[in-house]
Amino acid sequence: MRQRHRGRGLRAARLVRHPRLLRRATLFPSAASSGSSESWSSRNERPASQTAQSPPPSARPSRPPSSRPAAASGVRRVCSKAQLTLAVGRMDIGAGNVHLPLVFTNKSTTTCTLTGYPGVSLLDSTGAVIGDPATRRGPTRSPVSLPPGGSASSSVHTLNEGMNDTPCRRTAARIRVYPPDSFDAMTVPARSFRVCGGVFEVETMQSGMGG
Repeated sequence: MRQRHRGRGLRAARLVRHPRLLRRATLFPSAASSGSSESWSSRNERPASQTAQSPPPSARPSRPPSSRPAAASGVRRVCSKAQLTLAVGRMDIGAGNVHLPLVFTNKSTTTCTLTGYPGVSLLDSTGAVIGDPATRRGPTRSPVSLPPGGSASSSVHTLNEGMNDTPCRRTAARIRVYPPDSFDAMTVPARSFRVCGGVFEVETMQSGMGG
């Protein structure tokens, strides 16, 4: 024990006699204690958000190519003007009402659909519009599928002359029709159709030729 204390005293005396050794011991502590302190310090200074590493790109969920929406066969194809012909059906007059079917036929080689109401106006011989366009009558039906050569119809409705005190409009020369979901108009002869009694309505599309 005396020798151990004597050895420590000799080392302390040497450091006192040699200031350079004392300064070196102060600036450069042992490697083991330095490594432990540095490791603790770096762990505590690191932001918490960086300790949770982001997963590599291959581990992130991604949408497989097959899940992307494709042009499925079930998508509804609206009939365009280029696919259709338009004709006037047989006029139905009875019980003070007048119904005139407007018949669309698919002349193309692909199936298409018509849904809702066409837009209908009356034109005179100069192409000027007669009065207001037809208003919608009744509920909307389900889409009508038109295979090649198939037909669907919508009827325009007015009253017989004299059913009320509202005078009739002048007789139309042509009927201008916009197919449902289209901005391209088609026209057909009006067959002396005129609006009377202040009633001019159009019904929703239905399968078949009407009348």
